[in-house]
Amino acid sequence: MSKLSERAKHAIFIGTLCSVSYLAVYVARNVLSTVTPHIVADGVYNKEYLGAVASLYFVFYAFGQLINGAIGDKIKAKYMISFGLLLAGVTNLIFPWIIQYQLGATLVYAMTGFFLSMIYGPMTKVVSENTDPIHTTRCSLGYTFSSFLGSPMAGILAVFLSWQGVFVASSMFLFSMAVVCFTFFCVFEKRGIVQYGQYKPTQKGKGNIKVLFEHKIVKYALISAITGV
Repeated sequence: MSKLSERAKHAIFIGTLCSVSYLAVYVARNVLSTVTPHIVADGVYNKEYLGAVASLYFVFYAFGQLINGAIGDKIKAKYMISFGLLLAGVTNLIFPWIIQYQLGATLVYAMTGFFLSMIYGPMTKVVSENTDPIHTTRCSLGYTFSSFLGSPMAGILAVFLSWQGVFVASSMFLFSMAVVCFTFFCVFEKRGIVQYGQYKPTQKGKGNIKVLFEHKIVKYALISAITGV
């Protein structure tokens, strides 16, 4: 069995960090749908109100993907991903404690969607810039697969915790990953595992598109759109 190359090892480091981070995102993303029956059973709110909250969340998430995609071209992934996780953890934690205030709670939870939208674009960009095409494909599959585990993990939390406790636990996961991401990105940058801006176009309007196809980002963007990732 041949030894892994340095590039392959680096891809494993980056892919693992991104996959675990994205798992935290999808645990938080599935919390509200998981605990909705418990909230309704407690007589806090009905399904119609919670459905409206979830709808606004996804509107903010979609809008955030557009905004944060552009911002992610200017700011290092270390900051975008870490602060996205951290801020989503804050709003996710606040929501259950102000849920009786309909407007405030709805806006706070919608902001959770916006902050979580800060993760995918920069994560995909840092993978494409720092791994070979074959490893980029595998990393993308890794964090796409991790997203499918979010719902069952949120469900497991709901079995053992109160609905408020599920929000707290998912926020703790987000906080933990914010610290882990920032720390490891700092280490990766120092060791040269992660670098930024290697694929600046030599001719305006052509280079960026070429890189997207070379690193199969277009392919995985389509997969993301189909699967809801």
